[in-house]
Amino acid sequence: MKYEPSLPQHNDNVSDEHPLKDFVVILGVVAAISALVFWLLGLAVDVMVDRMSAETEARLYSMMPAPQDADKDEALPEARLQAMIDGMRSCAGLRLPARVMLAKSKTPNAAVMPGGQIVVFSGLVDHVKSDNGLSFVLAHELAHITNRDHLRAMGRGIVLFGISALLTGSDSGLSELLAPVHHLGAAKYSRSREEAADAAALRTLNCRYGHVGGATEFFEDMKDEDAAEDSLSHYVASHPAMGARIETLNAAARSAGYKTGAVAPLSIPPLN
Repeated sequence: MKYEPSLPQHNDNVSDEHPLKDFVVILGVVAAISALVFWLLGLAVDVMVDRMSAETEARLYSMMPAPQDADKDEALPEARLQAMIDGMRSCAGLRLPARVMLAKSKTPNAAVMPGGQIVVFSGLVDHVKSDNGLSFVLAHELAHITNRDHLRAMGRGIVLFGISALLTGSDSGLSELLAPVHHLGAAKYSRSREEAADAAALRTLNCRYGHVGGATEFFEDMKDEDAAEDSLSHYVASHPAMGARIETLNAAARSAGYKTGAVAPLSIPPLN
């Protein structure tokens, strides 16, 4: 009988499946578990922030760096912005101090920093036409402070960094692969906080001026520049699309019976 060499029919050391399949399965399981852990710890952060006493919040504020004084060219516009903030404090239910810092940038935006500091980018002034429209944007940032959203964001950021470092190491390339999984959940959470801040800003604007004229001014101006309006990127964006925000605000104003009155001319000249 002639010998014919051949491989064994069964070899426990060689898998019949493609090795990439095991990698994809393991990666999917790790991503799902890490996303679940991030979600649970995120809820824990929200509970801790909600239960935080005013004294603890004040101590956290005192630990933050003091805001820098404005340049001479920015002093007057910054003072007017601060006056707008101070005029809405009681309407916004603000418990702690909030100070405005003007930053030279063409970016049409404003943001809350730790310690209750509101950074207003000078480009924002070019996209509003009245003090009322500018006040709504500032009231939106005040709502974030009142709702402690900046503290929630800090807590969730620490959680995300901790999970990524624990699973993959702070310098591992796998952290970048897992980041989109966390980003999807974080973006949806951020949109819900943005919608809540819009609703609170609408109430503040009505309280301050007796009407909500100018509430959608900024969004109307930015609508044509909103690339997320007709793309899938809207679903992973941290802010709702401009058109959706306008419709939501108009519906909320009608539901609450708010009036639309005359707006005051913008008292701050273009800054760029």
